Amino acid sequence: MSYKPYNLYKRKTTKKGQFIYYCQVRDDTGNRMTARSTGQTSKPAAEAWAIEQLRQGLITTKKNITFGQYAADWWVWDRCRYIKGRLARGARISQDYVDGMRIYLRKHILPYFDSTKLQNITADQVENWLLGLREKPSSSGTPLSPTTVNHCLTCLKIMLKEAVRRGYLLRSPSEGIKQLAEKPKEKTILTMEEMQTLFLDENIDRVWSGDLFHYTLNLLAASTGIRMGEAQGLQVQHIHIGYIGIHHTWSRKYGLKEGAKWGSQREVPIPSKTSQRLQDLVIYSPFNEPEDLVFYGKERNVPIYNKIISESLYRALEEIGISTEERKARNVTFHSWRHFYNSLMRGKIHDSKLRRLTGHKTEEMTEHYTVFNLVNFQDVVEIQEEYFR
Repeated sequence: MSYKPYNLYKRKTTKKGQFIYYCQVRDDTGNRMTARSTGQTSKPAAEAWAIEQLRQGLITTKKNITFGQYAADWWVWDRCRYIKGRLARGARISQDYVDGMRIYLRKHILPYFDSTKLQNITADQVENWLLGLREKPSSSGTPLSPTTVNHCLTCLKIMLKEAVRRGYLLRSPSEGIKQLAEKPKEKTILTMEEMQTLFLDENIDRVWSGDLFHYTLNLLAASTGIRMGEAQGLQVQHIHIGYIGIHHTWSRKYGLKEGAKWGSQREVPIPSKTSQRLQDLVIYSPFNEPEDLVFYGKERNVPIYNKIISESLYRALEEIGISTEERKARNVTFHSWRHFYNSLMRGKIHDSKLRRLTGHKTEEMTEHYTVFNLVNFQDVVEIQEEYFR
């Protein structure tokens, strides 16, 4: 006996002795959906109506749902089942990441797959879409970068893999699709001499215009590899003699967030010079309550803007002889401090310890370093003191 994805039943009308057939299907959870009138008085005619409605996708079932229907709540923070499931299982996912995925979906995926039935999407279609994106101009009028295209592919792959898990598909059509080759602009780091020139005490006035705020912020980044958002989210209560605690990050859209990137809350040793400068900032700051931000902006609970941080660094670089053209050619940014710190420590301490300090995502972590103890990081401190005197 063949299975029908719909159920027909008669309902009496106001006319004496007149019946109309109604059609009812089940949603993706197995619950019966609200019945719809077929407008037909005979069962064969009602069945023909139901079949045609299903064929055109006017009645939604697992078998004929379009990609657009499936994607309706995807990457919407408070509605997406995928996000709710990850959070319920203790996985980390940020609202900024979700917002980015929603943009990729809306701008680059839905225009191609919106009306296509989910079950009809093929690997060939995905491949054609992917290669077509490389030719598609961005909002600036230039073709999308391979990196952006690959982000779009990641977004689609997650959605189709979830469709398999939820029973919409037997196999994801994107399963064997490979990413495009990327040619990211290589970041270079400052030389040791350039770094030390930037942070000479006697150069604070000339190089940093006497601004201890930005001087200390960059010194902290150089000597710890801290991310900009983590520096912006640093609170007074997490500054200690010889180390800092990284327990928050700042999001330009969502403000102060508990936990750093990838949930990498951690303690990081700092050299005595950085420690002293941070202590000075806290002592002389008008905002030195435990939950106040160390690098505050116009308000005590709002940090310095990203653009202002970057511009201050760029001015300092010009003062030590690195022109705007050279800086751009070398691709030196505030994030370069993170690369600088990694390069400084790499090979001098065990990689697991370095990951512990930088908060890089990793599946394995040496058990010995799961609990912070400054004594365990004495080798790090010695390196810091050597280069950041």
